[in-house]
Amino acid sequence: MNDLPRTRPVVVGVMAALLVGAPACAQDATVDLTGIWWQGAPVPLLPGESQPPGMAGGMGGMGITGSPPALNEHAQALMADFDPADDPAVRCEQPGLLRQVLSPYPVEIEYRGDAVSIRYEEWEVERLVHLDTPPPDGHEPSPMGHSMGELDQEKLIVRTTGFSPGLNMSQGFFWTGDGASLLETYSLTDRGQLVMDLELTDPVMLSEPWRLQKTWNPYDQELLTFECILRERL
Repeated sequence: MNDLPRTRPVVVGVMAALLVGAPACAQDATVDLTGIWWQGAPVPLLPGESQPPGMAGGMGGMGITGSPPALNEHAQALMADFDPADDPAVRCEQPGLLRQVLSPYPVEIEYRGDAVSIRYEEWEVERLVHLDTPPPDGHEPSPMGHSMGELDQEKLIVRTTGFSPGLNMSQGFFWTGDGASLLETYSLTDRGQLVMDLELTDPVMLSEPWRLQKTWNPYDQELLTFECILRERL
């Protein structure tokens, strides 16, 4: 289930942190999330193992574990009338923050002094997590919003606000509403896997915060270029 195609163009609408050193004062104390990560890469072995124990691939082999989001009545009514052909990705429009974060394709994380760069292979999007820069006054909502991060010895905590409504997928489509916020906590397992614990708070669409976990394995290849194939609606 983890053998995702990586060499063919991505036909959207069907289904669609490198830390190269912290500041001198914190370099030895900062978790090292450097590299490229993909859940489709081999699971790292512990000393003495010939193969890893059986690990569920999560939702569709995406390395995700968690329950579906608890949509409120408003969101359920919206989705009851939703036509998947109205997915923005069908029009080659990047569908927003949450779907980007949960993409099944590789990511690359790099530390840049005052920010952490997260590059997503899908849509070729680069996301900056600001370590000391709050959202500017009058910040207008954008697809990826404004992300603030905290680094310590064990994890990277990312809080994102100001992202515009987007269409997400979790065992079905659902919308993110105005005023939603996202909390991500990144850490490493004893195997050297990258783990993200995610919490989406959305008072417009959800009756309670949505929590899940996603796991990536270290990947020794480069990110591929992304090609969106525009499909006409039938």
